Amino acid sequence: MATVLHMSQSTDINRRPHKRPRMLAENTPLSTPSTLTAISTPSSDSESPARNIPPPVLLSSIPGLVSHPPNHRYYILSLQVSLNALRKCLAFPALSPEIECRAWTGLAEVGMKVIASGFCESNEYEWTKGLEIEVDKALSKGATVAQKHPSLRPYKLHIALLQAQYSQWQHKTKYARTQIRNLISTFQPTDPPYLLYSAQLASISLSTTSHAIPPSKTNKGKVGPNLLLSPKPSSRQDLYAALSTIEAMETHALKLKHPQIALLSYILRLRVLVSANMWSDVPEAIQLVESALGLSYEPTSTPKTRKPAASGTQPEAESTFIMFEDPFRGRNGHSLTYDERGIFYSSRQCERGQSQTDTSTRLTGLWRAGFIPRWIGSDPATLYSTAKRDVVGRKPKRKVFANEGLAAFDKKNVPPPLILPLWASTGDVEEIEERLARIKADLMCEVISVSIMRSEFTEAEETLAELIAHTRTYSIFPHFAARISLHHAHLAHALGNSPRATDCYIAASQLSQEGNFVYLAARVGLVCLNLVEYAEQVSEKGDRKGKKKAAVHVDDEVVELKELLKECRAWGGTLDAVAHVLEACFSSEILKAKQHLKAALTLASNSQDNHLRASILALIASQYFYTARDHCMSTLQTCEQLAAGLGAPLNKGETNNGVPGNVHLALWVGKHFLDLHKQAGREAEAQQRVASNDRLEQALETLRERGQGIKSEG
Repeated sequence: MATVLHMSQSTDINRRPHKRPRMLAENTPLSTPSTLTAISTPSSDSESPARNIPPPVLLSSIPGLVSHPPNHRYYILSLQVSLNALRKCLAFPALSPEIECRAWTGLAEVGMKVIASGFCESNEYEWTKGLEIEVDKALSKGATVAQKHPSLRPYKLHIALLQAQYSQWQHKTKYARTQIRNLISTFQPTDPPYLLYSAQLASISLSTTSHAIPPSKTNKGKVGPNLLLSPKPSSRQDLYAALSTIEAMETHALKLKHPQIALLSYILRLRVLVSANMWSDVPEAIQLVESALGLSYEPTSTPKTRKPAASGTQPEAESTFIMFEDPFRGRNGHSLTYDERGIFYSSRQCERGQSQTDTSTRLTGLWRAGFIPRWIGSDPATLYSTAKRDVVGRKPKRKVFANEGLAAFDKKNVPPPLILPLWASTGDVEEIEERLARIKADLMCEVISVSIMRSEFTEAEETLAELIAHTRTYSIFPHFAARISLHHAHLAHALGNSPRATDCYIAASQLSQEGNFVYLAARVGLVCLNLVEYAEQVSEKGDRKGKKKAAVHVDDEVVELKELLKECRAWGGTLDAVAHVLEACFSSEILKAKQHLKAALTLASNSQDNHLRASILALIASQYFYTARDHCMSTLQTCEQLAAGLGAPLNKGETNNGVPGNVHLALWVGKHFLDLHKQAGREAEAQQRVASNDRLEQALETLRERGQGIKSEG
């Protein structure tokens, strides 16, 4: 980034001014070299506006006049000019306390900008040498001056925030948090409220930052901001500290009648809870946010049942929807407004197994708030694809949406210039680029998972290879290593390569953080793989003694899996449904097994996860195979339709690389249909099933051969 932003330092900013410098036009920028020269060396003309300004005042004001965002071509030059101006200002004798404190604070701020950009570690910028020591001195001197004069108390509080931030950059996280706590405890009722809010926001940021701070790309492990921090709290203690600070900020805002800050605290609480996966507390936080935003939904209505708007008119907005016109109320430093973030988190909660109607109505709110059109274009049909998890059909919207997102990255048209605030650094630019790289990697992961579920293994393998290359190119492979291992495990599992699937499941669980989704999914996948092996061993032995030994071994596994299933149930959604399926498999009572399967089917149906729903229907059909054959037959028919749709070709009559949908499930259903036809004496239908099962057997053998051809190294 430094190379992109670099501007030749040979520009002479101290050249001789014209005899009579022209007055600047209204739209003339104050950042050109000629303008900087005119400001730094004012003319003796009595008409010059800078003639009566004391030099220290003028020099201390230069950083504000020449400030630029980090993607501006004069950004580096503006930093150099600002540092030189502040150094010259501090060289004047007998400065007033206000000017001196202002200069020391400005030197610390500009110096931290330079450090955050990583210029201090480059030999290309000689003027940055020793800047870390200079910033440390500026913070100390500024705090000393502000301490002596009560009128400079706002500077004192601001410098304390800068000191805490600088301590964090020096990997002194605990010390930085202590500094913030001490600062908050010293606030007085007469202090400006924005200073307290700033300190509280800084405390929340520090509490939700990981203890382990990896070195940034440009700083080589030394002083500098962390560009790769995880947004999740590093411990439960830090999480509760952040929530406590948010509650204190909310209380103070309500006391001072600042509804904007109170609303920000609601959004922050919801964001922290979602990031920490505390889903049990999320519904209450969502209700609070929706109530504060004036959002109301009709649980029984869906976008399909709503009356269309008249031609040429806009959709009717919610009657109680609060629209914010004030920029501060409408924005909180992110790309989403308060109202949009509230609806977004509401939608995310609904996707965890709640009704599809609730998700769709909240996504409709995102559309009306203007978030969806800004990001995915003007087609309302694409709105609901984010809520549909169904991968059955010829063109599943979940895959279409992911592919459209990837296509947006491949467009050759030049995007509009990125608008950044003046206080941003080149590190922020790098962080934005990294986030875009992560978004693309997330979309590729989505394509891989859908392709595996749809038995489109060629596309899954190709996209997986592209994902690995992409993550290595942008140096984000460590962040996706666990997910990549899980995708490899699912691919090997689907192709019947059990040894490789086992190794990849173990690798995914070891690379991921204990308790997160990838960790639990990897462990559950390994349990399912072992469960199939146990069933095959029992089936091959066929005697009661062998069944008893296998059952005892499974019972031992049940004892070890109690905590795992408990964690899965707490996650809700897919993992909750899978936990019910496993409990049904391990249950020794038929009624309990049916209850678990019914609960799993409800969760899968509400979230429209037909991939999981097909497997659950197969297990339910096996429960009624000997007791209610008509019910078993209808359930198997539904299961067979879903199995065929999991890999349906784009056009009728085509084949999906010779794979007729989910082969494993289709063959299992076909064998059960064959037994039912034989028992009912339907010879003609039985013969048709024999031929169909033979084709499925051949397809399954082809898949197994392909799976064995996968390299064993992980």
